[in-house]
Amino acid sequence: MRFKSKLFATTLAYMGSLLGWKAEEVPIKDNALDLSDQEKQQVQEALGENFNLETILGKINNEIAAAADAEAGKQTALAAAQQELKALLDQTSLGAEEKEKLLSPSASENITLSEQLKAVNTELSNEIKGMRDQIKQLSADAEGDVPAAIIEAGKQASKIMHSATHLFASNKSYDAFDGRPWNQRAAGMTTHATDFSDKVQVEKLNGDLELYYRENPEKIKSLHRDNFGLPSFWPKKLKVDDKVSDGTIVSAEITQARKLPWLPKNKQKIEAEEGRIFPVQIDAEFIGYNLQKMESSWLNSYNKEGSQAYKMSFVMFLVSELDKKARVEDRVSSIKGVYVKTPDDATVAGGYINRQDGLLYQIWKAINITGKLKPFVLGTPTTANIVDYVDTLIERLPDDVRYQQGLKLYLSKEWLKAYKRRYEQLHGTYNDYKGYPVNPKDYNNIEFEPLVDLSGLDCMFITFDDNIEILENIPAEKSKYHFEMLKRILYIFADYKLGIRLIHIGTTVLPTDPDAFKVQTIWSNDAPLFKSDFFVPVYDDTTGKVSVKYSNVVVDDAWATSITEFTNTYEGQIIRVKGNVALSAATTVANGAKISLAGGTAFNLKSGGTLTLVAAADGSVTEISRTAAPATLPSGTIEFDTTALDVNNGNSFAYTGGAATLASISGGVADKVIVINGGANGALTLANVAGNIALSAGAILANGADNITLALVDGVWTETARTIA
Repeated sequence: MRFKSKLFATTLAYMGSLLGWKAEEVPIKDNALDLSDQEKQQVQEALGENFNLETILGKINNEIAAAADAEAGKQTALAAAQQELKALLDQTSLGAEEKEKLLSPSASENITLSEQLKAVNTELSNEIKGMRDQIKQLSADAEGDVPAAIIEAGKQASKIMHSATHLFASNKSYDAFDGRPWNQRAAGMTTHATDFSDKVQVEKLNGDLELYYRENPEKIKSLHRDNFGLPSFWPKKLKVDDKVSDGTIVSAEITQARKLPWLPKNKQKIEAEEGRIFPVQIDAEFIGYNLQKMESSWLNSYNKEGSQAYKMSFVMFLVSELDKKARVEDRVSSIKGVYVKTPDDATVAGGYINRQDGLLYQIWKAINITGKLKPFVLGTPTTANIVDYVDTLIERLPDDVRYQQGLKLYLSKEWLKAYKRRYEQLHGTYNDYKGYPVNPKDYNNIEFEPLVDLSGLDCMFITFDDNIEILENIPAEKSKYHFEMLKRILYIFADYKLGIRLIHIGTTVLPTDPDAFKVQTIWSNDAPLFKSDFFVPVYDDTTGKVSVKYSNVVVDDAWATSITEFTNTYEGQIIRVKGNVALSAATTVANGAKISLAGGTAFNLKSGGTLTLVAAADGSVTEISRTAAPATLPSGTIEFDTTALDVNNGNSFAYTGGAATLASISGGVADKVIVINGGANGALTLANVAGNIALSAGAILANGADNITLALVDGVWTETARTIA
């Protein structure tokens, strides 16, 4: 459909330029623009978020209708047709001859075609600029709506504007005042907290959440763009419903010297690495009071007496708050998670760390179970040897790998910091003040990649930057929350799928295979991949058998069956079984054919102690040691055996030396309080020391029951209390 209106021709040209179309390709149906949702989104992105798309399209449709009405009542004038055609053709890729043929001027015209086109181009540029100014003006005022609330904060402050019907004058459904007391409260129309026990309010929240996801897909993407704290260069595989695998082929040596007999040597192997995605669910419940607190937090998220800090509705705020903890758990479980299936009859929620198999567990399994990864025997890194330690790790790489591009060395931030400081000590200076070193010395092809979740661990590993992949089904599902209500309680839930995998680890080979056939694409040191206090839960299936998913296991609160066998073990595996004082009755690890306990004495799981076992090749296990009570947390008391006490590192101190007199106390800050305890090896005598220690009387701490309390007052450690037998 075409119209002769000069203004509408410009509009068509402008729409065409936004969408990358020829002007005549802009779709019109029934005197209105006929754009798909995707095309509308494209126009919105081209205009920017400050422009209201629906208002702009409404104005354009009004112009189309007006032009159509005008065309119905009159004949097309040649001059107007030429002007329209010129504007349209300037937006096309037609050649000069085709344009000249279509735009041949009449005999009465005294100007050339090139002059015509030049004039039209100038006019079109001016009109497009005017059109942009017009669109900007239109978007500032909601059509059919007038500002109802304008909050000013002085001459220099911005304004927060609300229309008569919408918060922030956004015209978004979830910002409407109708039926949404939280929006009314934000605009100052009411001061009452929302009654979230009202079913109507819950239905509104559900509907608004759906609208938000449908209308703001780009914001959902940006919410998860950084891979929730994991390295941004790790690729993602989407639309994964259950498992994914890639086959890798490796080849042994193939060439040989010329000879007479036929002696083929093509030895090859194809092995598939399988990645698994894990269903994740969020179950939460709020009483109305808690949701009212979130509503109040939202109101405080922008300063209503000054410029608006956040362009967000209550729904957007609610989603972001619910997401914060979930995204942290996504990151941690992707690195340190060990999957344990929660029983269908469970009465206690499972831990987030047990919702999926993380990166460290996959490496642990490849080393200990499948044998696909052979770690380098390097021992434990120290702050003194860290530079040489990293060099040795790199030098152990195969020769054809060591200098390849795209290698990443993963380690904790603490060890990267130690590397930097030791490097400065060894080389006398460090000239890069931008932060931590990017590459190990002499290896510009390898980059350090610190992972926050390796904190406290000595493990390090090297692989290619594209060998670790995040698996997701539908990313936006991670934040699609739903609300239900029963008996004044709101139930909130969401379901999504997430996983991580090493695309290729290595191949399972026999020790007798030639070295050239032992192919790996991840290389690590031999330090533990988990902390010693990391245990995974096991649930009672009443068989008496414990499947050892990981070496350290702890029985669930509901465990009630005597343990008679451990399965899925490997030869030499050290297994720790931690009891649970919350068990309803005493239950044991029993001595028997598959379990050999010291003296044949059963281990009481209800004691809370830990039983340590070693596994044999046939799957049987033998006791190494046991404890009869739960491990105690560190008391925080620092032992010392000298007569000069430095208190910078603690508040409670215990003397372990022989009989002596305390000579001085150093460190501390004003008003700090410390407690000094006696010990069993010898008495500690305390007396006044000028300018350092002030006592009410001399004190002798003869044993652990004796102690004295001192406070740093005006630079002197002054006695405040004592307990001496």
